[in-house]
Amino acid sequence: MNEIRGVIFDLDGTLADTIPLICAAWNASVPMYTHRTYTDAEVIARFGIPDAAMIRREIPGRSAEHAIQVYHEYYQQHHDRVKIFDGVQAMLTELARREVALGLMTGKSRHTADITLRALGWGDIFASVVTGDEVEHQKPHAEGPLKVARALRVEASHCAFVGDSPADIGAGRNAKMLTIAAAWASLYVDELRQLQPDAWAGHPREVVSLVTAALHQGRPYASRSNGLSI
Repeated sequence: MNEIRGVIFDLDGTLADTIPLICAAWNASVPMYTHRTYTDAEVIARFGIPDAAMIRREIPGRSAEHAIQVYHEYYQQHHDRVKIFDGVQAMLTELARREVALGLMTGKSRHTADITLRALGWGDIFASVVTGDEVEHQKPHAEGPLKVARALRVEASHCAFVGDSPADIGAGRNAKMLTIAAAWASLYVDELRQLQPDAWAGHPREVVSLVTAALHQGRPYASRSNGLSI
């Protein structure tokens, strides 16, 4: 296995617990025109494209633009609900200290991605951020991760892609990167196990262990730390 010099992360559900806010913002905006409320599962099932595109798919015509405005306003005004997952900040700090290039590839819109990055104090930590607005093909297509890797100036074969969803693992695999399942809060644990990612991280500290350890091709990866304390 090649040395890992760059790590590319998904955002929602991987680094921060944004999913409840996304569902709440959806129900603060879309039902104005569809006249129904949505369960969290129904909103999550619509993921895969940027939030504005999700709303335009649900609401035809000009009404969608007003719903998008309401969605964005709610998402920003209530962002104090969002928490960084335990161990994530320490993971990012340690990887940066070890001079690992850090990137972000999220399917959400540039607008909401920037809200989250500013609110969580991550405006400068990622050398490259690509959102669903900047790609033609969404995850699990390789376009997004490869675009981040190019901006990081790291070959894809020397990158790891860390995410909590099947689309994340598929994108990393299609980009020929090391795939690491962020299983610490994933809603898709069973699906991730079926995909058999290259590595399994039950806690963010294990990403540091996996990235910095000597990885041997063909050796199964386990969800365990090498004793690193962060």
